[in-house]
Amino acid sequence: MGASASANGNDNSAAAPLSRHWAWADLMRRAFDIDVLACSRCGGRLRLMGTVENPDAIRAILAAVAMSRELADRAPPLAASLDTNHAAALSA
Repeated sequence: MGASASANGNDNSAAAPLSRHWAWADLMRRAFDIDVLACSRCGGRLRLMGTVENPDAIRAILAAVAMSRELADRAPPLAASLDTNHAAALSA
């Protein structure tokens, strides 16, 4: 039976036409052969909670992600520059 078959098993061509809509995850799997809803840590299934469509909001989110990556890639500050009491003791 086709996808447009009714619940009672009768093939009713006027019931519902085949949907041309593809889910985002299915498109990614089909185009790139990756499962975007698989958790890279545990292998469990992720759920799509929502989408962001406002271009200004997208830019703000991407800028915040870029900023956090820049901070994460920086070397930690030198310990001597944090110890101001030690420098004051040496000059006294």
